[in-house]
Amino acid sequence: MQFRFDKEALMRRIQVVILLVVIPIAAVLFLTAMSPSPDPKKNTDTVTRPGSELPIFDTHVHYKKEAWTLFSPKEVLELFKRSGVTKALVSSSPDEGTRMLYKLAPDMIVPFLRPYHDDVNSSNWFKKQSILDYFKKRLELPIYKGIGEFHIHNEIDADSPVILETLRLAVKEDLYIHVHTGHEAVEAMFKHEPKIKVLWAHAGMSDPPQVVSAMFDRYKNLWVDISIRENDIAPGGVLSPEWKALFLKHPDRITVGSDTWVNSRWQEYEEIIKFDRGWLAQLPSDVARKIAYDNAGRLFGNGDSGKR
Repeated sequence: MQFRFDKEALMRRIQVVILLVVIPIAAVLFLTAMSPSPDPKKNTDTVTRPGSELPIFDTHVHYKKEAWTLFSPKEVLELFKRSGVTKALVSSSPDEGTRMLYKLAPDMIVPFLRPYHDDVNSSNWFKKQSILDYFKKRLELPIYKGIGEFHIHNEIDADSPVILETLRLAVKEDLYIHVHTGHEAVEAMFKHEPKIKVLWAHAGMSDPPQVVSAMFDRYKNLWVDISIRENDIAPGGVLSPEWKALFLKHPDRITVGSDTWVNSRWQEYEEIIKFDRGWLAQLPSDVARKIAYDNAGRLFGNGDSGKR
């Protein structure tokens, strides 16, 4: 069988291939070459969640003696930096832990004076008259913004003469009180000394957000840190409607805290802050920023924005 070469048919096929394949590919390559290259310095993520990159002012940190061998002061500061924490309110048992951190980073650390040292602890500090002399002696170093965190176990203990004198000292020296207690004892404290300024640890620990809201309505000099309440605030990572309602109603009264009261909290620190960022991201951006940093910055950090 003799094969006949049809030159004209071949040329027609080549033209079809050029029209259908080569020209479109060339056009795509040309348009790609003409498109501007992305700027690596420019953030192209236009849907960044509002709480994910905020600076954090941690208002509940303890650098207790038990942690000194786990993390050196320098390592604590590095941990803050990795976590995006730009300021920290620190009180320690004993107070030397706070001073060690403050010495290395006075612009980052906001010292509070905790009563616990030697044989003075959460169960007996308010029974020891000597604690008042301890406060006055330590306060001679003018670095402290407040007294606490200390515990009041019930409203009856809030009537202790030592606690009453502590409240008067705080008012006289224009210091905040950082207290771990329920709402009944907070009410008793304000009854004894209406001019006190209170940072209420753990938002009451077990008090529901409705009670916290009512306390805010009643006392203008009351703020909270939300440490240890993470699972109440955002069970499974989803912001509770009740807590969200509190945050939206009182956005200027809430602060973020971690509470490194045991070494395991230091070991989990980055995850704690990451979890807090998760529920902050579920709030309007202006509310998230107030809670993450601005409220504490206004109260304890000379009003700066937290940017570094």
